[in-house]
Amino acid sequence: MRTFFVHAKTFERIEDALKPFADQISPLILSDEGDLKHPWGESEARSAIAYGTTDAYFSPAVMTFFTTLFEFERLDWFQSSAAGTEHPMIQATGKKAARFSGSHEQSHAIAEWVLWAGLDHFQDGAARRRAQERHSWERLPFREISSTSWLIIGFGSIGQETGRRLRVLGAHVTGVRRSGGASEAADEIVTPENMQAALRTADAVLLSLPLTDETENMANAAFFDLMKPGSLFVNVGRGALVDEPALLAALDAGRLAQAYLDVVREEPLSPENAIWQHPLITLTPHISALTPQSGLRTDQVFLTNLERFLAGKPLKNEVPKDVFA
Repeated sequence: MRTFFVHAKTFERIEDALKPFADQISPLILSDEGDLKHPWGESEARSAIAYGTTDAYFSPAVMTFFTTLFEFERLDWFQSSAAGTEHPMIQATGKKAARFSGSHEQSHAIAEWVLWAGLDHFQDGAARRRAQERHSWERLPFREISSTSWLIIGFGSIGQETGRRLRVLGAHVTGVRRSGGASEAADEIVTPENMQAALRTADAVLLSLPLTDETENMANAAFFDLMKPGSLFVNVGRGALVDEPALLAALDAGRLAQAYLDVVREEPLSPENAIWQHPLITLTPHISALTPQSGLRTDQVFLTNLERFLAGKPLKNEVPKDVFA
């Protein structure tokens, strides 16, 4: 018997699916108020498994969630609803857990968010909304996605799902990844050392890569100077990928047409931050994966992995231990 630790909202969604494992797990759930309870009764379990989801990560009780994790005598397995592992708390969890697995199921939702950003920009949604506010019957032309070229820097799961959707609409897609090669989700793949030519010609540039020492501030003044004048900049990776003063300067100088950001360096963004009111920035509060469908797919990955874990089988999206070294 192992303790199964999870946020109460997540548990409510998956409780029925957990019942077949009732003789092997004893749930311990955490509420947003920080209360811990055993809905199936307490047990003498000395080891634990846990499922970290956005319900926990964005809960007022998030620190209680991680504190409780670290208090377990043994953490045999941790399943995260996210693909990223660079956050300090996730790194610490990965060090403690004997096994760790992630999820890429949010990629579909994020790719749709990117499509929304592209359509809103190239169809000049802001001008349409201003015209409606003025009660002005303006017949505003727009640019078709099929006439655009996109550079997707970070061609993992999110980049590929975005590339597939853009190509269906007729856009030209160049993906950037260290391994190079080819992909059905892109017209061409280049390595980071060879992306400058594509950066100069792309109508839209998307960042969808993880944050590392090498990628921090990669979108800096020199990066924006290389971008095609009047192009679109989109970030769904991590806020620290971007030198934000350099981005603001590029927008103010008319170098870029617009930026769509779902992530920023400071989250939540302080009220006085200039990003809030910049007329050429559209900001959302790290919600590009926040769909019911994304949550349900992620829960299914956990349930599949739970069955595999209890049977001693390999896990889907298992993260190598040296990632946390």
